[in-house]
Amino acid sequence: MFYMTTDDGVKSPEIMRQIRSLIGSGRIRVLKHAASRMALRCYTLPEIEQVLIGGFHEFERDEYDQNHSVWTHAIRGSTRDGRETRVVVAIVDELLVVTVVGPLK
Repeated sequence: MFYMTTDDGVKSPEIMRQIRSLIGSGRIRVLKHAASRMALRCYTLPEIEQVLIGGFHEFERDEYDQNHSVWTHAIRGSTRDGRETRVVVAIVDELLVVTVVGPLK
């Protein structure tokens, strides 16, 4: 299982590797809220995957969700058409796309 915290709740430094691995193995799920935001902002799943694979981790935007005992991670990158985008994900047994923000300026 791919949990991204240690027993004391500290973030793992291997988040991007885990994200890329989960996408590569097809273990990605878009949550209802994220699907709504993607439709509203005209993003496709391949574009979201592109941002996650080619983007960078915005450590300062990560948050720990105590109710679910999981970190959410903010990844920022660009789509092929140049839209700067932030994708927030959580990692459990799969990659959960929590929300999509963009285009950013």
